[in-house]
Amino acid sequence: MQSVLGRGGDGFDASQPGIRHIQGLIRHGSPLKLTLLAGEQLQGVLRWQDQDYLAISQEGQPLTLVNRHAIAMLQSLA
Repeated sequence: MQSVLGRGGDGFDASQPGIRHIQGLIRHGSPLKLTLLAGEQLQGVLRWQDQDYLAISQEGQPLTLVNRHAIAMLQSLA
C-alpha cells in the first residue's frame, strides 16, 4: 500500500492542491486524525510540514513527526 501523501520527485511543490490543503489546516489550527499504514491513529493539530514530515501536536504529548510515506489517510475533524 502506498502513502496518500507520497511526494513526486525530489522537491516540495507548494503549488500542489494537497500541499495547499494541508497548509490551510495548519494555518487554521484545525483538529485532524492521521491514520498510518500500520493502522495506528493519531489525533491532534498539525504544526508544520516539509517534503518528508508532518509535525502533529497531540494534547499532553511532545510534538510528533510523521513521515509522509507512513500516512494512509488524513481526515479533518473540524
